[in-house]
Amino acid sequence: MDEQPWCAMFVSYCFYNAGLPLNITTSKGFAFCPFGVDWFKDKGLWYRVPQVGDVVFYDWESDRVSDHVGMVEQVNADGSIVAIEGNTSVGNNSNGGQVMRRPRQNNIAGYGRPHYDSSPGSRLLLPHPPHPLWPGRYIALSSPNMEGSDVLLWQRQMVQRGWTLGSGGTTGKGDDSIFSESDHKVLIKFQEEKGLEVDGKIGPQSWNAAWESPITPD
Repeated sequence: MDEQPWCAMFVSYCFYNAGLPLNITTSKGFAFCPFGVDWFKDKGLWYRVPQVGDVVFYDWESDRVSDHVGMVEQVNADGSIVAIEGNTSVGNNSNGGQVMRRPRQNNIAGYGRPHYDSSPGSRLLLPHPPHPLWPGRYIALSSPNMEGSDVLLWQRQMVQRGWTLGSGGTTGKGDDSIFSESDHKVLIKFQEEKGLEVDGKIGPQSWNAAWESPITPD
């Protein structure tokens, strides 16, 4: 969504890449703040008193339409918060083009709160895949070839799905921890088969699909 305000997209990006997607309007999240407010309210997850980890929505004009969103990092004794926000700045609260920590106390519409468990230091109990999370780097064809444990993990999963990536590795089917031309070709075919963005990169969508997408019979 080029040329559009991106505060909600930033929050969505953070949750999605942490493996904790906010499935509000798409599998990746949301881009329009009022949709986020409605979603949390509909699910009974809307609060007036903040907790760390809440998704905080702002209403600058006090017209009951949310204008901006961030993530609560700190709750102070006086009820104010420190939030991590995208597309903000000191000169423009909700379209400033920066990622910042912002102290906030006024014009807060409320807080959306994904489920938590009750133990200290708990993580968000949002749906996340029962498989290794995306390692956080995009794996793609390069010179020299990218290699590592994340490449090997993906290769072994693809071999499990029935793909042959080469002739090396412990299976003899290319699980050698090096992302080569043959891996790239298989990835492209896999992305086409599953209706993913065909970019030749193992990002979060292609990574998750390697575990989550149904295996297509021959």
